[in-house]
Amino acid sequence: MPILSNVKYFYIPLASVWLFLITRKGFRARSLAVGIVLLITLSECVSSDILKPLFNRPRPYDALSHVRLHGYQGDWIVTPELEEPVFGRSQSLPSSHATNMFAAALLLTYYYRRWWPLFYMVAFLVAYSRVYLGVHYPTDTIFGAAVGTLCGLLAVWMIKATGRFLEKKKLSSADGETDSDRST
Repeated sequence: MPILSNVKYFYIPLASVWLFLITRKGFRARSLAVGIVLLITLSECVSSDILKPLFNRPRPYDALSHVRLHGYQGDWIVTPELEEPVFGRSQSLPSSHATNMFAAALLLTYYYRRWWPLFYMVAFLVAYSRVYLGVHYPTDTIFGAAVGTLCGLLAVWMIKATGRFLEKKKLSSADGETDSDRST
């Protein structure tokens, strides 16, 4: 579970896939590469910069006593008795991991439909790992999955709209129209 939650393990494989996609010819591969950047920016901004400060929900280890938590050194600890919840140190709702992974699962499913079980299984496991490690409540990951799905839908819509716009522009260029012809 710590491996599934640690984004550092995903840097090299994701960067390799992204470089492969961006260097390919054709709209499909490049639009996915651009879509991934757009999606990461969108889902991270919505989750971390908008929703977390809005809800300001403390993580389980800051709100509850005796939470079993996976420590930074790889050991398991139990949090001490709390007199009151600690607000503002680290926010829990929504889970950014769940938001990002479910957004990515939706986007990747749009491009590679037959692989959808794999994409959603990875997203579910990452979301579950956050609860298992004691850093999120189950509702944080469920809400994160819903927000990520909406972000993914928005990214797919933007990619499709861009594709229609470029196709329309390509067709009008092929007909010999210029911008000045269209304005008259």
